[in-house]
Amino acid sequence: MKFSAPAVKFGCLASSIAAALVLSACANQPAADGNSAAANATATSSGAPNIIFMIGDGMGFEYISAYRYAMSELGAGELAATPFDDLLTGAATTYPDDDTWVTDSAASATALATGVKSYNGAIGIDAQKNPQQTLMEKAREHGWGTGAVATVQVNHATPASFFTHHPSRNQYNEIADSYASQVTNGGLSFDVLLGGGYQYFHRDDKNWLPQLQQQGLSILTDATELDQQQQLPVLGLFADKALPFAIDDKPGRLAHMTSQALRLLTEQSQQTNKPFALMVEGSMIDWCGHANDIACAVHEMADFAAAVQVVREYLAQHPNTLLVITADHSTGGLTLGQGGEYAWHSEQVMGITASLEQMTKQLLQLPREQWRDYLAPILNLPVTEQQWQQLEQVQIDDSLRGRDRQYPLGKVLVQIISEHTRTGWTTTGHTAVDVPVMATGPGAEAFRGYLDNTELAQALLQLVR
Repeated sequence: MKFSAPAVKFGCLASSIAAALVLSACANQPAADGNSAAANATATSSGAPNIIFMIGDGMGFEYISAYRYAMSELGAGELAATPFDDLLTGAATTYPDDDTWVTDSAASATALATGVKSYNGAIGIDAQKNPQQTLMEKAREHGWGTGAVATVQVNHATPASFFTHHPSRNQYNEIADSYASQVTNGGLSFDVLLGGGYQYFHRDDKNWLPQLQQQGLSILTDATELDQQQQLPVLGLFADKALPFAIDDKPGRLAHMTSQALRLLTEQSQQTNKPFALMVEGSMIDWCGHANDIACAVHEMADFAAAVQVVREYLAQHPNTLLVITADHSTGGLTLGQGGEYAWHSEQVMGITASLEQMTKQLLQLPREQWRDYLAPILNLPVTEQQWQQLEQVQIDDSLRGRDRQYPLGKVLVQIISEHTRTGWTTTGHTAVDVPVMATGPGAEAFRGYLDNTELAQALLQLVR
């Protein structure tokens, strides 16, 4: 079989931001109560529930607020419903085992996967670099189905921390090798693994794909192929690195992957009479936060919300399933309101039709005299002459490449968008604020109140038997 770099194609589960709003409107249905769910549960040999652990990377409370306001009509007198509203059970701290209160995604994912804190950059190991058993490893040990879905590469910090053990999150090739070695050595750690990261498994120094296929692993590079997939295990690599931002592509990609992962794991569970554990990450909320890109962030939140709604509908049909939702940290120091003005202009946020990454990449390919014509219909903002001149006079360092070359343009665009929408940012990094915790289904009572992120993992690990 010939493997080539994948073009990203997804099913049309939700093809627009409006579709995400329609899905969100269904969230008024009451969440399944833990006791009633247990009473109506479909028994497995262990009696334990399926576990679906959803992580909005970078999704502090403020991102949920931004999404809710953006989905609502200003002046209508009421807010639009979202799939998050009736699931909230508490909040969690996120600090690492480090000399700081601010975690990175690796340390936080390690805490969420193992119940043990570690240093920033650690993947599935403690502060002394000792491997710690993850939720997926324990589930596998007990015969459960396991899987993960992400919108970044599958060897990125969060999914990697649930399946591998490495001293640095930056060891992308080594993490991909760990996944592949598990397959070739007969110790498969996942049944379904979906996201990006094709280039890490098909490298100049090592092309794992033919060998993995020979070992019985189905490898997909087109997400629309998921609908016809009937066999596990399956590895979906739908982009070289991360998938495109939802605002530049279309919402529904995470919901589609989640729906298909649930279908495949459920069919396997019915055959094995064993539960499954699935981790679903809305990965690129964080990336939008790092870029201080509010329109991008709201669209990623809509993409994540659509996946949450898919899971809620699954729970209605499969009540012996625990859903837990949280964030690994918050990103960007987002505030809704800026510059002393008591306003946040959600309608202007929603009028922006591309990510800053897409805009700045395109600007660098155009002569400066065409920048206004290109940007005006994308920004849909009353940009002043002074602001246009500020943008057009940005100095570009031609010795730089990629995002480093785009950064000066993005910085000015953030200032323009922030001034017109009254969106505030304090950093391009992470923050140490507490993050939301949501839960429903059998065992949900363990996730109530004020918790540490390690306690979420510890409660989940106790359910695996």
